[in-house]
Parts: sequence; C-alpha cells; structure tokens
Amino acid sequence: MPFHYQPERRSVRYYLRLPVSVKLANKEIYARSENISLSGILLSSAFRIPEGSTVELAVGAGPIPDPGVLLTARGKVLRVQPKASGDFAIAIECDRAFEAMREDPNSLPTGGV
Repeated sequence: MPFHYQPERRSVRYYLRLPVSVKLANKEIYARSENISLSGILLSSAFRIPEGSTVELAVGAGPIPDPGVLLTARGKVLRVQPKASGDFAIAIECDRAFEAMREDPNSLPTGGV
C-alpha cells in the first residue's frame, strides 16, 4: 500500500458551527463557521468571497442570543469551493490568532445564515 504524505497542520482544528460576521471592504456578510483554529477558519456562506480578499472576522463565542464574547481576527481568503448545497466553503488564513473581546449582544447576527 503506498504511503500518502499528509503535511502536519500548524494548529488544531475545532469543529464549531458558530455565527460569523465577515467585513469585506464596505460590505458585511453573515456566514457560519465549519471549523476554527488559531491560524484560520473555514466558513460556509451563501455568498462567494473572492480568493485573495482581505477580511475582518467576528465569531460569536457564547450562547445565542447573548454571546457576550466575540473572537475577532483579520485574514486573507485562501480558497473558495462551491458546495453541493449551493453555498460556498471559504478558507481564511488569519494574520494572527483570534482575539477575544466583549461585545454588545445586539450586534451579532443570529439568523440568515
């Protein structure tokens, strides 16, 4: 049986489905996380975000409707793939690890994702 090399990931992935706000230029798009690591995130979105785009992310990290804490980061879209559902899988590499911040519970999207 041939050996298939799998490069090691830089960080552990956590398979979490959380609401995510994505800011791209002057647009705000709502998506849902598929998995998150210290260095990136995989999103499921009804909207296609072009590869190479720089985005700002805010991930709800608490119980809905009052998450209380957001994980924030800035990153670059590395890969966009269409999914069978019609949505897009969007891989984003972060410039640095996610940071936690307190947030107004009324500012995080809870629907439309």
